[in-house]
Amino acid sequence: MPPQWKGRLPGSATNFVSRRRELAAARKLLSTSRLVTMTGVSGIGKSRLALRLAMDVRPAFPDGVWLVELAGCDNADLLAETVAVDLDVDHRCASPVVQTLSAFFADKMLLLVLDHCDGLTDACAALIRALLAAAPRLRVIVTSRNALRLDGERVFPVPPLTVPHLDRLPPATGLNHYGAVRLFAARAAAARPGFVVDESNWADVAWICRRVDGIPLAIELAAAQLRAMPLRRLVDLLDAHFRERTKAVDLATPHRLRPQPVIDWHFNLCLTAERQVWKRLSVFTGSCDLAAAEAVCGGEDVRADEVSGIVTSLLGKGIVHRRQDGTADEGVRYQLLAPIRQHGLEHWSRSTRRTDARVRHRDHYLSLVTLAGADWFSSRQVLWGERLRKERDNLRTAIAFCLTERGKSPLALRITSTLLHFWLATGELHEGRYWLDRAVAADLSPTVERADALSARAILTTLMGDVAQARSSLVEAEELARRLNNRRSQAYTRLGLSMATAHRGDLAGAVVLAEQALAGFRDTDDLAGAHAALSQLAIDAALLGDSTAVGRAEEGLALCMTRQAGHAMPHALWVAAFATWRCDELRRATALAQSALRLLRPGNDRLAVTLTLKLLAWIAIGQNQHTKAARLLGASSSRWLPAELTVVESQHYAAFDHQCENSSRQSLGDHQFAVAYHQGAQLGLDQAIGYGLGMPAADRPHTQWTRQQGTRSLTPREQQVAELIAQGMRNKDIAATLLIARRTAETHVESILTKLGFTTRADITAWITDTGQF
Repeated sequence: MPPQWKGRLPGSATNFVSRRRELAAARKLLSTSRLVTMTGVSGIGKSRLALRLAMDVRPAFPDGVWLVELAGCDNADLLAETVAVDLDVDHRCASPVVQTLSAFFADKMLLLVLDHCDGLTDACAALIRALLAAAPRLRVIVTSRNALRLDGERVFPVPPLTVPHLDRLPPATGLNHYGAVRLFAARAAAARPGFVVDESNWADVAWICRRVDGIPLAIELAAAQLRAMPLRRLVDLLDAHFRERTKAVDLATPHRLRPQPVIDWHFNLCLTAERQVWKRLSVFTGSCDLAAAEAVCGGEDVRADEVSGIVTSLLGKGIVHRRQDGTADEGVRYQLLAPIRQHGLEHWSRSTRRTDARVRHRDHYLSLVTLAGADWFSSRQVLWGERLRKERDNLRTAIAFCLTERGKSPLALRITSTLLHFWLATGELHEGRYWLDRAVAADLSPTVERADALSARAILTTLMGDVAQARSSLVEAEELARRLNNRRSQAYTRLGLSMATAHRGDLAGAVVLAEQALAGFRDTDDLAGAHAALSQLAIDAALLGDSTAVGRAEEGLALCMTRQAGHAMPHALWVAAFATWRCDELRRATALAQSALRLLRPGNDRLAVTLTLKLLAWIAIGQNQHTKAARLLGASSSRWLPAELTVVESQHYAAFDHQCENSSRQSLGDHQFAVAYHQGAQLGLDQAIGYGLGMPAADRPHTQWTRQQGTRSLTPREQQVAELIAQGMRNKDIAATLLIARRTAETHVESILTKLGFTTRADITAWITDTGQF
């Protein structure tokens, strides 16, 4: 079975044409420097080379290799948020996101790839400087047209592919030594099956590769034209285009490597309708689905029902790239590479009706968000969540356009307030607050949209622990909702006030406000709001010891089950388990909590996992299972979360933790409690979930725990070496794979043998094979 690598790297849609020399040189730089920046003109192949290097060095990074694509991020303020979301780093507190990222990376041996940093150079430099200072074992690969100019940065200028000299061409068989020719041959064969470079065409292929300076993007665009024309025709058209450009350019101007001439030639070859769709596709930030392309690219001169065929045509010409992001047709997305998008934007900016595409883009995403909001609390909730996450870059662009377009700030208020439940479900509280802050500041009109946005901001800021800011928003929102007599707005204001009041410690007051919010949501048929109010009501009532808590919790759970709301279900189960535990129904509470844990297992809501493990520990005390409680407390020690991460009722949960620990200590004694707690704390996230579900991960006999502790004492690098030993690698191979000296590899092997009490490499291999370690 191949190793399961941690991290997130995309698969390549096309084969990587070998750049062995460049890969070896870049790999050597990465072995001696913590920051490698790959520079070069657009289309030179920086991204593809960086991804290939990242794939090749995965064994050297036990905490994974992670790609963050920044081509769709044009807002420096949201750079850290983008990185956090792409790495699934939970950040729901008021502190800066870079602080959370620094804590996340601090103890990790991880490779971070930041692709397309152009336009964000200063912000990327500041972020990388902070992360490298906080995380001594973090390494970073950056792709950008220019260096970041940071201390310790090693710059790797990506060269063009090698091309033959036209005045001393080798025979056709010798052309394969040149990277540009290999790339052209591969892409030409994809465009026209059966194409090969031979004696009949080798001179033409060499001329094309030389004429476009060996730039990979230009070569791929040229080769794609073979779908529609013979090679000789391609050469003639390219030659005519370059001759025409030469007339228009000052001959004294030095020659510069760039793909723009070939992109411009490609643009001129396109039909009028294809050019229009190309320009309008450039309005999208990142990728889009076909429905969005049809809505935005259709206009007076191109019918919406024609867009699909035109996109397919551009796909065949290499202008548009198709990627599968999910399953079936819903996962198909289309994207322009950065240089091609920039070319489209330049032409689009010269259009007399350039705002039309922006307006259609805004209207499409306003419609999408409105539809998602209306259908959020349904069996399609998870699908809506996935779809909105894919559209993150386009949603940012649409909101920003509303904020800059005269008279359209109410639309920004509407989009941001409607996204409240999405941001709550995904934990992207910082993103939500960022846009709500700006939308509220942009439009001071006393409208329902403003009241809803103020309430949404207050809910997010309360969850982030900034209650003072929340209360100031709620005072204005409550007054607006009352004056406008809008029942739904009043309900959201009451929900926000209930949360802020609970945070202050006034649980009885919070219950009254939650009851009022629930009544308002029921009157306006807002199911998502009703569920939120029921959850808040059940938790606060349970903390008060109110017997109605279980009924409210069961009501919220029934609502989730009836609507099959996937995102809300784990939380509804947790609330029901919590309320049931407070009523001493321990067996049912355990079953409900474990049901929540099962649903959380495939996802990455670490806060929810932590709270569920805590709840199971509190329940275990009531069942006189003190060792289990201690282990669950250790497993829920929140080491997967930022230290400052809070929830509204955290002070009450801390009290339950304290009571649980005291009871367990009194029963087990300090030493046995410490042993059990440490055993739980050593579990990884998946193991902790398994233990919470009753699997025997932490219930092994003491002898097994002794060997387990030996394994846990291995450093991350020693764990990597042990894995490679189990794969049959020699010390020389291990050193090459992990970018370390051979003597260092030998030292690691000796340390592993000592810590595990083994005498041979075969013992290590057998242990890993038999126990499935690491």
